[in-house]
Amino acid sequence: MRITMQSIHKNILTNLNTITTSMGRINAQISSGKQMATISDNPVNLVTALGLRTSLSQITTYQNNLTFGDKTITAAESSLTQMKDIVLRAKTLGLQLANASVNPQNRASAAEELRHLWEEAITLANSDVNGKYIFGGYRTTGYTDIEPEPFIADLASGYRVVGKALPDLAAAAATQYNLNTGDLTINGVPISATVADASSTTHADASAAARATAINNATGNTGVSATITPAYHSAAGAVTLGSLGTNDLVINGQDIFNGVPIATNADPSATVALDADNVLINAINAKSGSTGVIASRNAAGIMSLSAVDGRNIQITTTANGEAVTQFNGAATSRVYFGTVQLSSDHPFTLQTTTVTEPGLVALGLDGGAATTNEVNDIAADGLLTVNTIQKKEGNVRYAGDPDHDLAIKVGRNSTLEVSKNGKAAVSDTAIFSMLKKMQESLLGQKYTSVTGPNKATDTNAKLDSGSTGLERQDTPFINGAITFTVTDHSSSPPTNRVMDIGVNIATDGLADVATRINGIPGMTASWDANGQLKLESTDAERYSFAYSDSSNFMEMSGITQDIMQVQAIQQATGDSDTVMDSLSTQISDFGARANRIIVQLQIFSQLEMATTENLSEKEDTDITEALLQLKAKETAYQAALAAAAKTMQLSLVDFLT
Repeated sequence: MRITMQSIHKNILTNLNTITTSMGRINAQISSGKQMATISDNPVNLVTALGLRTSLSQITTYQNNLTFGDKTITAAESSLTQMKDIVLRAKTLGLQLANASVNPQNRASAAEELRHLWEEAITLANSDVNGKYIFGGYRTTGYTDIEPEPFIADLASGYRVVGKALPDLAAAAATQYNLNTGDLTINGVPISATVADASSTTHADASAAARATAINNATGNTGVSATITPAYHSAAGAVTLGSLGTNDLVINGQDIFNGVPIATNADPSATVALDADNVLINAINAKSGSTGVIASRNAAGIMSLSAVDGRNIQITTTANGEAVTQFNGAATSRVYFGTVQLSSDHPFTLQTTTVTEPGLVALGLDGGAATTNEVNDIAADGLLTVNTIQKKEGNVRYAGDPDHDLAIKVGRNSTLEVSKNGKAAVSDTAIFSMLKKMQESLLGQKYTSVTGPNKATDTNAKLDSGSTGLERQDTPFINGAITFTVTDHSSSPPTNRVMDIGVNIATDGLADVATRINGIPGMTASWDANGQLKLESTDAERYSFAYSDSSNFMEMSGITQDIMQVQAIQQATGDSDTVMDSLSTQISDFGARANRIIVQLQIFSQLEMATTENLSEKEDTDITEALLQLKAKETAYQAALAAAAKTMQLSLVDFLT
């Protein structure tokens, strides 16, 4: 094949352009420091480099997350440490002021300091990093005007609704307060029919115990639990003079005046006005082991009965029995019911049949907003949504996420927990309740327990016998009354029940009076093995009590207002040790989390270095190699030019010849 000079010239130019292009590319690599400017430079390397760049970006994100986590942990440790210092200060004040010689002004001044410490603890619990609450759980942001922060003072925890008192029923009446299948759903979960409790004698499937059990059996699915307010009933009038015998008074199936189980329980038994000689009250309480009912009596001679475990109270009276006791208002058999309170950490909804609303009737929640205090609750619509945040003075509401801890992303499918949610890390240490309890005890408020320091030798001896072991020459037992005020803090505002216990020194022994106190809902009273009187609320979170006494009974047992205050301060001081231990545990836990952060930071630092090196190998120019290549290209270019010149020169001579 004949090759023309034109073809030769074209090839020379093409080759020279190729060398020039290569030289330009190498020069660009040297100038930019990068091997690739376009995809065509090295498609395989470019794809790999892009993948490595993505990995580096992710690594940087995870490192930023870890840095945030480290700051969060540091802030949490600092907050918890400062809380521990607050508790230590509260303990110091408690030790100083748990002394009968301290005057009320000093205690009031210390109480004001405790209030500030309590508020400071709340502020520390609401600490944030970069605008994100460290103890908010998953709810680090997104708070509202109602819940502006994770921890809010003077609001109730969770959501709750309290059923109203249920009207008593005739024993033979149709059951109205039980739950049948389909009567009630809570959060979309059907509640099973109530099952008769093992204690109530009538309407046993409608007792507070039965209703609470049905609801609590589904708590795992609904998140809603029920607590019981025991049945309580007061007579319509005072005990009158008379005589009670067989069948005149039957309580929960037990005939009270049939001569059994105590020898003094004659049949018939004579009663005096106001039951001043304790015949009626002692007979009822003698059978409380069978009935589950404790009797009490105020100074006016009006009897009251309280169930101890959520069972119903069935009272059956004859005409004679009613004339003496006035329990039922007429000779009949009546049943008295306790109520239930529903509570949950989250808003919840109850649904039932409309109009009649059997599910709500059973819980005492029918009647709309007037009953439930839920402003959007409409009577007879079959629906109740409980979402109102109630006030509760002295409480600290946790509005963060109580179910999840704050976690950061450290991998495509991996997270690392850095901070516990505030319920677990702060609220459960009981720091807020301890500080508030200390403040209240310094102010002489909200007592929940007291033990008399004086020791009785015979709790059955009559108060005027001189044989109780509590006698004092300067302060004798006298006829009078102990008036107790029991405050139920489960509603807002709290409700008070005032009950006065009559004391007759000729007929009462120490145990008699304690038994009657024990019949007050929300309180228990007993003489311990050392002969000391102990008073307690049945639920320290819900009930507190105060008293006044005109009989000297409390003072003779050693219980005075000052003793109650000193013991409350001592108890709060003792609780402070438990709180400090809990806070120390939390601080240690955060220390362990900090160590995990350090390890992860080291891992990602090494990974960043390795990835950066790999990326450099794929995209950065090796300057030495590039210079050698450029030199080689220059040499080739010069040689090509020389060859081209000779070729073109020869071709011109040939052309001329």
